[in-house]
Amino acid sequence: MAPKCLVADDSLYARMIMKDVIRRIFPDAEFHEAGSGEAAIITAESTGYDFDWYLLDVNMAPSDGVATSKQLMAVGVDASKIALVTGNRSSNLIEEANALGVQYVSKAISPEDIGLFVERLRTFFGRS
Repeated sequence: MAPKCLVADDSLYARMIMKDVIRRIFPDAEFHEAGSGEAAIITAESTGYDFDWYLLDVNMAPSDGVATSKQLMAVGVDASKIALVTGNRSSNLIEEANALGVQYVSKAISPEDIGLFVERLRTFFGRS
């Protein structure tokens, strides 16, 4: 069965990059997209929270990735299925992700970062 991913990012370009990278790991992956945390919650709810992974940007509104993670976990989504995917390299954010039990995944900022981004996502997928 193909893995199902919910990719939430306010940037269409970032969502395209994430989908491309995930397809390098899982060519048959199915995707649902959301442009905000609020839209991610609506999408997740409408599918019965039937996703293998939730990839959430931190800096989106309404409802950023951290708040969206908390909402998903409040309805029973396992923290190991959630990754905060961000270009924000704040140590406070990394600590918050660790405290929540969700994965922090640093985004690819430039084309040279794609290989590392693939490996970071591969690690996340292997953990959940």
